[in-house]
Amino acid sequence: MKQCHVLIYNFTQWLCQTVASICHLIFFCCSGNKVHSASETRTVEVGFIDPNDKKKHNKIKTSKYSLLLFIPKNLSEQFRRIVNFYFLVVTLISFFIDSPVSPFTSVLPLSFVVLVTAVKQGFEDFLRHKEDKKVNNQIVEIVHKGVIKQVANSSIAPGTLVRVKRGKEVPADLVLLCSADPKGKCFVTTANLDGETNLKTLRVPPPIVGYTHDIIPQGMQIDIPNPIADLYTFYGRLNIPGQDTIILSPENLMLRGSRVKNTEWAIGCAVYTGEETKLALNSKYAGNKFSSCESAMNSFLAFFIGLLVLLIVVSYIVKIVLEANRVGKEMYLGPPLPRPPTVRQIFQDMFSFLLLYYYIIPMSLYVTIELNKYIGTYFFTCDADLRCEETGKPALANTSDLNEDLGQIEVLFSDKTGTLTKNLMVFKACSIKGCIYEERDGKLYDTDRFDEAVDYTNDEVKFFFTILALCHSVQISNEDMKKLSARLSITPNPLDFFKRRKIKSSAANGKAMNGAVNDIPWDTLLSENNSKMDYQGSSPDEKALVEAACKVGITFLGEDGNNMLVKMGDHTEMYEKLQTLEFTSERKRMSVIVRDKNGKIWLFCKGAESSVFPICENSIFMENTERDVNAFANKGLRTLAVAYRQIPEEEYYNIVEMIKTVNIKDAEGLHQISQQYRVLERQLTLIGATAVEDCLQDEVADTIASLRRAGIKIWVLTGDKVETAINVAQSCAHISDNDRRIYLIGIDNEDALRINLAECTRIMNEPSYKDLTLIIDGTSVTQILDTPYANVFVDITMHCHAVLCCRLSPIQKAKIVKLVKECPQRPLTAAIGDGANDISMIQEAHVGFGIFGREGHHAARCADFAFTKFSMLKKIILVLGHWYYQRLTTLILYFFYKNLVLGVLMFIFQIHCAFSTQSVFDSLFLTIYNLVPTSVPCLVLSLTEQRSPAGFLISNPTVYRQLSRGGLLRWSSFGWWCSAGVYHSLAIYCVAAALFYVPVLNADMNTLDLWSFGAMLFHLMVLIVSLKLWLNARYQTFIFVLSIILSVLVNIAVNIAYASWNWQYDGDVLGTYIRLISSIPFWVANVLVVVIALAPDFCARLVSDLRFSRMLPSSIVQSVFTTRL
Repeated sequence: MKQCHVLIYNFTQWLCQTVASICHLIFFCCSGNKVHSASETRTVEVGFIDPNDKKKHNKIKTSKYSLLLFIPKNLSEQFRRIVNFYFLVVTLISFFIDSPVSPFTSVLPLSFVVLVTAVKQGFEDFLRHKEDKKVNNQIVEIVHKGVIKQVANSSIAPGTLVRVKRGKEVPADLVLLCSADPKGKCFVTTANLDGETNLKTLRVPPPIVGYTHDIIPQGMQIDIPNPIADLYTFYGRLNIPGQDTIILSPENLMLRGSRVKNTEWAIGCAVYTGEETKLALNSKYAGNKFSSCESAMNSFLAFFIGLLVLLIVVSYIVKIVLEANRVGKEMYLGPPLPRPPTVRQIFQDMFSFLLLYYYIIPMSLYVTIELNKYIGTYFFTCDADLRCEETGKPALANTSDLNEDLGQIEVLFSDKTGTLTKNLMVFKACSIKGCIYEERDGKLYDTDRFDEAVDYTNDEVKFFFTILALCHSVQISNEDMKKLSARLSITPNPLDFFKRRKIKSSAANGKAMNGAVNDIPWDTLLSENNSKMDYQGSSPDEKALVEAACKVGITFLGEDGNNMLVKMGDHTEMYEKLQTLEFTSERKRMSVIVRDKNGKIWLFCKGAESSVFPICENSIFMENTERDVNAFANKGLRTLAVAYRQIPEEEYYNIVEMIKTVNIKDAEGLHQISQQYRVLERQLTLIGATAVEDCLQDEVADTIASLRRAGIKIWVLTGDKVETAINVAQSCAHISDNDRRIYLIGIDNEDALRINLAECTRIMNEPSYKDLTLIIDGTSVTQILDTPYANVFVDITMHCHAVLCCRLSPIQKAKIVKLVKECPQRPLTAAIGDGANDISMIQEAHVGFGIFGREGHHAARCADFAFTKFSMLKKIILVLGHWYYQRLTTLILYFFYKNLVLGVLMFIFQIHCAFSTQSVFDSLFLTIYNLVPTSVPCLVLSLTEQRSPAGFLISNPTVYRQLSRGGLLRWSSFGWWCSAGVYHSLAIYCVAAALFYVPVLNADMNTLDLWSFGAMLFHLMVLIVSLKLWLNARYQTFIFVLSIILSVLVNIAVNIAYASWNWQYDGDVLGTYIRLISSIPFWVANVLVVVIALAPDFCARLVSDLRFSRMLPSSIVQSVFTTRL
């Protein structure tokens, strides 16, 4: 039976999608959209705009519809839904047969539902159009033939020279060519892109520093790859006639959406415009997620479609049998139908029954659900408990489609740094050539002797912290830089960049530079800055290490052009920065290449020990450093290894020349550039490691404990080493000392994996096993993902108390989530993180949570829900998730119930009228039933219902697990509501029929007619389904009770008004309702139907309340069951 329903549903869905797709294709073709193939190569001529290239515009379009195609496109999208398509087909049928009801009973409700949805979507799109127009018509300044002009933002094309003033947003992705800063710097903020509020420094390519808008050389060309969404990846080549090719990097690119700060103006050449900018590419949603309730709802819908077909077939068969048996009887009914019936008569009867019973499918269900979710999202963002106390920042819901899934989460994947911890790093210790140094009271001490602090006068400490002061992406505030620049007396010639220079001349130049720098009164400068530099950086780790170097006496003073200034006491050194090898989640390290005052080229590197150790030469310090790193990790400290290498100048410039020959037309070219630079990261000398502390966020342990009691399995996925991750996991109560731990560490072959998984299975099957904790690293995860043992691994994890995954890359995090999500158990998953490296994991999970982190809002922008603290999950999941799920399931089940009541009443009357296809209800009643009288109270309840108070749900997390895995949308719940619908229909019809034909009780001593009987049935039906909803509600708000009362009163008022005029039925309806409400049977029926129909529901509610009250503390029982008026 179930397979039959699914088959019917799938066929109807396919037919619906096919027709809608054909319509959509027609409209798409009519709109003139074309498919353009991407060019493999791209060259932008600076200052030249091709008038024949129609793609060259900076127009942003976030709107979905155009005015001309709004109606056809919106209709094609709406009729992709099986319910809308179903009602459209029925409506069309009603116009082509002798319909038992007015076609307008189908047209008006369908039109109302489609109109409401269209108005909602149209208004939302109107707001998008308005915002698009505002952005596209903004006035920007461009440079054309050396003259500055003002044009609309949408007029910018690749090659356009754009000038951006201080405080203005960058209108397109620009390669920086000129800056008001004499050193070629431009300071920007990228809060609109990644949420980071710290200043970032962009630079004009060194050979063209000093150019202005009127002296930019003609014939300049920029070779760039095809646009990609990664904000931090960009390479290109700037070709200037008569000069060497200049390599472009991310620090030369001004991104659309960034804002110029502390720089009077900057000029750049547009390279990516409109939809190709990184802002636009990152604004596109990665994919649609669907609610878990949709699957159950579609199954119920398939059941009702099957029931509809069954009713039609049964009714037609019985009609044929009755027609055959009435030959010669009841001559007033006319001649019998021809035997066998004609094809036309078969279709007439079948479609007539369809038009009588099709109301069993809830028409307004989807639009009501949309309103419920939309308004529910507003409640989420306005919740005071989800607002950050420090900043006042509210929670954010990026989608309204997944509200109810918050109440169904079974597995939660969590990042560690910035999610469980504060991401507020404090330097604690370091290991330098096998010796441990600890920080105490702002000073550094050798652990072998704490009587005297060490500083930069120690050669080993000096060199180690010099590396930390140079190998980073930290900047100092612009105010400090202005003071520095004002006192600098030299500016190295930037035209010498990337040119071969003799070491001797370089050394001489370096000494001259450092001599000039040393003449600066630094003590005066630092005293003006209160002896503390204001460092700004996107990475809290780097900022902590630079500040630690400053405490030791090695102060990073910022960058002047390509020169990095470092002060050591009264002595200051200048290092020329040649190249930065950026940190990536794949590399897990960063390096900087600098030239010192003696002309020597150094590569300084820091990163995860798993990434740095393999590229270091073996030394006597390797073993000691590894021992110290493990000791730091056991204390829960975050560790980084530090290494260096002196690079021969010949080798370095050979690499530079090779890079100039790389074709950067695509991602492969970018990869080749990265690989060339990585050649330099080899045979490094390990000097030591750092250790910083990242404190836990408030209430993390309590939140994890509550979620675990709610039946949610928690996985912690981190890039930290195993020892650090274990320590933090213990601190936050993710794992405990009493757990039995299973380790899958360093497994790099299939045989070892098979043996270890077999052992895990054996332990899991032991009768005495309890609270297993699985700890696994990235190496083992890679092996699991590449072998057929993935399902075995997932099955083991499902029996574990906790899972801790260490040393994972972002792609491994996403693959782990996908593996669990698609396992045979199909659990509903959620993922939470705060950084860009968590985005893939967040988007892979069924529900994605983003934390507004210190490293930006990358994750928050890509997540389904975003907030500021991990502890807020307790209310979001245990309270709001519980409420959202209960509210929506009540709405879904109630809609099926109330429509079943109508359908069964129609069927019972067909029995009464010998299946003559006569409708018992007037067309008006059928038109309004699914709109106002029954939908509005249910919508109100679905927004306000609270079956359990928030305090009870927080203190009793076990209530959450009772509803997991679709607890309220199981077939048993659906069957209970359907049984109630059938029983209520029988009660309504039997009582009404028994009392209706008692003429002695009528005011005029006459029997009421068919339309009065139909009006009576309709009134009783609205009354019963409304009271059924009221009985089902536990949280009685004023607006809900008012909606129940008004639904009944409005129904009476509409009936009186409708029966007061002679409409189109030749007086059939005129006065019927007035006579009905003046009759005694009508009021007796009201009392009897309420008692008979709702007695079982009242008893069930009473038992449920008694059971529920025993679970609640006596102090809150009264507040739960008191009607709030």
